[in-house]
Amino acid sequence: MNGNNDWPCLNIRRPDRLDAMLAIYIHIPFCRTKCPYCDFVSRAIPGEVPEACLDALCSEISGFEGPMDALSIYIGGGTPSLLSLEQVARLLKVIARRFRLHDAEITIEANSDDVTTDLVHSWHDVGINRVSLGVQSFNDETLRYLGRRHDAATARRACEIVGSVFENWNMDLIFGAPPVEAWKSTLGQCLTLRPSHVAAYGLTYEEGTPFELRSDDAINEDQWLTMYQQAEEMLSAYDHYEISNYALPGHASRHNLVYWHNEEYAGFGAAAYSFLNGIRSRNHEELAAYLACPGEKMEALTLSRKEIRTETLIQHFRLRQGLRKAIYKERFGRSVEEDYGEVLTGLIKRGLLEEDADWIKPTPLGFYLNNEIGLALVE
Repeated sequence: MNGNNDWPCLNIRRPDRLDAMLAIYIHIPFCRTKCPYCDFVSRAIPGEVPEACLDALCSEISGFEGPMDALSIYIGGGTPSLLSLEQVARLLKVIARRFRLHDAEITIEANSDDVTTDLVHSWHDVGINRVSLGVQSFNDETLRYLGRRHDAATARRACEIVGSVFENWNMDLIFGAPPVEAWKSTLGQCLTLRPSHVAAYGLTYEEGTPFELRSDDAINEDQWLTMYQQAEEMLSAYDHYEISNYALPGHASRHNLVYWHNEEYAGFGAAAYSFLNGIRSRNHEELAAYLACPGEKMEALTLSRKEIRTETLIQHFRLRQGLRKAIYKERFGRSVEEDYGEVLTGLIKRGLLEEDADWIKPTPLGFYLNNEIGLALVE
């Protein structure tokens, strides 16, 4: 990785493919309170998102030297629902001036306790067309364990408001927190609210978070698999299109599919990642450093062609659909069998992958043991 002295402000360039489509990620590194299980870069603030942060974001976006065409915008964090309506509108206007948006999916993440009817209608009016709502659970004991600010009643009300305005919205859920027997009830209430998309993640106890000290609370592998399968069974009306993601027809996350297809994205904001022209880079994590020079890279790594090929397979095998062989050959000029035939054959024999004439995809076992696929590909 190169040090930041080798990466001047706003240095990303793609002169050979300025018409390439990409995803745009905006990181808002602020929360009202920091959840004890969260290892994302964010800091707790008592008031509004500082205007200095918006100024820096707008400067970085306006000065971006890369592709013009974008298919998605994702405002994440942190807690983007802390942004004022004026700040959201300002961001979207700056993005629209810099990029050509092609019927773009425009998502904002929101905490349940920030949601009001007026705010949600206002998001819709300024151009947001998808909301990703942090619910996590409909059990108050679970929510207290997770350190969430909202209770179950607030979460239900937030879902009702968002669902009344947005046809396209996601509900984030977490399984594995006590009491584990509440998981099925949470899934049942999710179904009654009928989001168009559900993301169901297993709770992790990440190093460096307050929850690291609670790692003895973690469920075992058998419990994890049982709860995972409960989600599959109860969300059977949805397409389980990615390991942790379920969608009604036509509502898979276009933004996240860019990541899972290992295609290009531009990240703006403190600690945001980008992947452009074979380079994975990251903005400064410390807010002061980011504000001093928006877009300067804290780190950057040029990936080899082999690394990009391997990551492309790993990401595609997170998807139920898997990898279309013709897409791989078009992108890399060689068949996937030429590059990975032996390891793919081994994974098929282990029952983790299956193939036909056109596709290679994970089996149900390959979904449950997806890490095993990744390990085999990088060995």
